[in-house]
Amino acid sequence: MASDIDLASNALQMIGAGPINSFDDPGAGAAVAKSLYEPLVTALLTRTYWRFAMKKQSLNRLSQTPLNEFQYAFQVPTDCLKIEKVYPRSFYKVYRDLIYSDQSAISIDYAYRVPTPDMPAYFTLALTYQLASEFSLAVTDNEQKNQIYAQKFMEALGAAYSADALQHPQTPIVDSPFTDVRY
Repeated sequence: MASDIDLASNALQMIGAGPINSFDDPGAGAAVAKSLYEPLVTALLTRTYWRFAMKKQSLNRLSQTPLNEFQYAFQVPTDCLKIEKVYPRSFYKVYRDLIYSDQSAISIDYAYRVPTPDMPAYFTLALTYQLASEFSLAVTDNEQKNQIYAQKFMEALGAAYSADALQHPQTPIVDSPFTDVRY
């Protein structure tokens, strides 16, 4: 299984830079990898509803009462990167690390930072191409390499979306009076 260093090192080698053994290695490659790696991983994990990066959790209701229109406040988990769904379906708002709702109990589906060894191959390939694309400008100042790896990233991302979509069935379209009147 790949580590953070493995992915960053592979991306650096793709653009013609030397491999790294640590984010603290000397050289521009390691410095760029150290500063860009986590933000790029987080951005990619929150880009869509990746099944492998989802958790479900019932939230703890806080004793504090929100101001204005809501009755209850709930603490968002500390490892939450992005809230995908709130159950039961109702009106809510997210304020920093709190969810305000009129429901007395809620649970959520949310994206979290998956440990790199647990990421599927389809995701790590897309991530490696994205890293190569971003690293190429910062390390080699080569816009052509940036464009090549940006294109490879988009192709790998499409394949990753498809592979990940197979991890769960399609959500059926529910009948609605608004659409029923059309036919």
